[in-house]
Amino acid sequence: MQISKDPTKSFQKQIQQTIRTCNAIIDKNQQKYLLQMKPMAPKLHALIKTHKEDKPFRPIINNIQAPSYKLAKYLSKKLKLIKLSYTYATRS
Repeated sequence: MQISKDPTKSFQKQIQQTIRTCNAIIDKNQQKYLLQMKPMAPKLHALIKTHKEDKPFRPIINNIQAPSYKLAKYLSKKLKLIKLSYTYATRS
């Protein structure tokens, strides 16, 4: 499937609106830091596994310039601070 235009700018606008509505979680000083100045769509690279029989590849995506990178990193740090008393494991 091919798209007609790059959705990075519209995704950046959605992230910006979401950050502005989360005043209780994210303070004003942090809001400016969480926005990517020049967002770009992530690039997909592949490393071929030469030691395997069918030569599959390992996909590698560089997300540093992605619109949501800084926000995801910030939220990941916040969620690690939450201590849950119950943990569950499932078997498949």
